[in-house]
Amino acid sequence: MIFPFVKKNYPYYPIYLDIEERPVLIIGGGNVCARKAETMMKYGARVTIVSPEFTDEIEQWAREGVLEIHRKSYEESDLGGASIVIASTDDKCVNGRIARDCRRRHIPVNVVDVTHLCEFIVPAIVESGSIQIAVSTGGKSPALARTLKEDIQRFVGPEYDEVNRLLGTLRTAAKKKLPTDIDRKKFFDGIIAGGILEMLRGGKKREAYETITRACDTAGVPVSDALREALATA
Repeated sequence: MIFPFVKKNYPYYPIYLDIEERPVLIIGGGNVCARKAETMMKYGARVTIVSPEFTDEIEQWAREGVLEIHRKSYEESDLGGASIVIASTDDKCVNGRIARDCRRRHIPVNVVDVTHLCEFIVPAIVESGSIQIAVSTGGKSPALARTLKEDIQRFVGPEYDEVNRLLGTLRTAAKKKLPTDIDRKKFFDGIIAGGILEMLRGGKKREAYETITRACDTAGVPVSDALREALATA
């Protein structure tokens, strides 16, 4: 049985979603399901898996209490309370029914490797400390997305995480001192343009911290405790 879906006219809208403590339902208990569950748990979701059978890994997670399993076939009532649904069964008809049921209930759904049934797709993710970069090919070429991810990983070093954390400690004070978006953009863009990433990449930490401190003094933005500590220990 085939379920009709409207042809997409626009690309997917990139978005970062807070799933901490949100109920995520995954239907299908195989290896693909296990990978999806592991990712969702990594970002704090409360995962429930529905399937007649489960991998040993999923069974172990259930025994440890880190997720919940329901040993049964999918029924629409399983969607109750779910914020996000992932369909990863090996039955095309079941996956299509899940997608239809979710759309009717306005629940975002991803059907693994079946882009036209998806309301959202999961990108390849590059992480370097507090930096996250999501890479997507719109579901057209996961292999290319993985290649892009590997290329980006070689470019994004720990200096990006360090700058991100330090500039983050200045945001509240900058908002109080610099009233407009234009002023704040000029302040933070000026710090980056001062070459601090290159300094950190070259091991010139003290020079980088001093550059940020001077920018704060010039703009009248108080230096954060984190920046002061970094400068003291450089």
